[in-house]
Amino acid sequence: MRRTKDREFWRDNGIFGAASLIAGLFNYLYHVVLAHVLGPRHYGDLTTFLNVTAFLVLPAPVVTLVYTRMGKKLRKGRRQAWYLWGGGIAIWLALAVASPFLGRLLHVSPFLLVVFTLEVVPSFALAANVGILQRVRWYVWAGLLTVLNTGFRVIAAGIAVVFHRYPLFWVGLLEGVAAWVTWSVSRRPTERAPAAGDPSRAEVISGTAVVGVINVLFSIVDGLLAKHSLGAIPAGRYNGLATIGHTIQFISGSFGTVMLTSILADPARKWRFLGISGLVYGGIALTAEGVFLFYGRWVVTVILGRHFLPIVGFLPQFGWGMMALGLLNILMLFSVAENRWAVIGTTGLGLIWWVGRLLYSHSVAAFVAGTTGTMLWVLGVTVGLLAWLEWGSRVSWRRKLRS
Repeated sequence: MRRTKDREFWRDNGIFGAASLIAGLFNYLYHVVLAHVLGPRHYGDLTTFLNVTAFLVLPAPVVTLVYTRMGKKLRKGRRQAWYLWGGGIAIWLALAVASPFLGRLLHVSPFLLVVFTLEVVPSFALAANVGILQRVRWYVWAGLLTVLNTGFRVIAAGIAVVFHRYPLFWVGLLEGVAAWVTWSVSRRPTERAPAAGDPSRAEVISGTAVVGVINVLFSIVDGLLAKHSLGAIPAGRYNGLATIGHTIQFISGSFGTVMLTSILADPARKWRFLGISGLVYGGIALTAEGVFLFYGRWVVTVILGRHFLPIVGFLPQFGWGMMALGLLNILMLFSVAENRWAVIGTTGLGLIWWVGRLLYSHSVAAFVAGTTGTMLWVLGVTVGLLAWLEWGSRVSWRRKLRS
């Protein structure tokens, strides 16, 4: 039985990890093409559109996490579907109304903001379907959906090269098409998926949602603040740095998700699953950090182009911060599996502190120092808190046995 669980754990990691790797390569290709085509100034506009979209669909990863935790039982008839679609439509319409103000604030085209955010409409329904597939551990389907979505981004980048007169318009339009097509493909396997999951307790749903929100904000806040606080070219360069550096953090997503569903299926082996996930991720992240340290110039030139070479010196330092953030992602998903919400306190306070530091940072160097320092500090405090809580629970359990 134990060997079967181990085989399932490694199988799921292999499938979802491979899909995440392919999706990551597609994502890199997307940014490689567009960074060379657009240059630092307009590449900064692109990353701003992507970050605004990520902020608007902030509930989507939360929806995925909640459905992964609670399963298909959470969906009760058509009412849930109305909520998911209604939320997407309402958020996109609100963005359309606010686009003139946001365009002035972020120094971008209001029209392109509306085009890029079309993908918000189906995003929550798609997120729920992905969560249901992850809950029943249908990682082949979950991985295929991820690859399909990022594959469209490569097509979008290629079209931007051909229609170079309005590259950002075509990229934004195809981003929306990708979301709609991926949602359409996700419908059939979701309908066939068996009902699985826990009772819909308000405490679990709300705690899971808060962890999801914190996780998403850690991924996008620095890019948005850089565009607001720095000049056009420094902001574009920092966002290029973030494109490369955040890859280390994103790698942790597949490991954390598989760990979460494995713990839900076999809670007694939670520490084994956490340890393996952390060690494997740590090894991959350290390898990436070595590449940043010894081949940083080559990485930046190939992915972003020679206009981004001033960020080479910041890449190793930023990589350490992203490695810490990746480990934090895994710990946050562990807390979801265990219903341990104390981690919300450390990560939430860390997020607030980080935003505060970035608001008073006015150079790429200050952004990198603030990000890396904050992530390492939050990771240390979170690990210490979880260790203390585990020690306390074991002491309490032993006392109960003696009494």
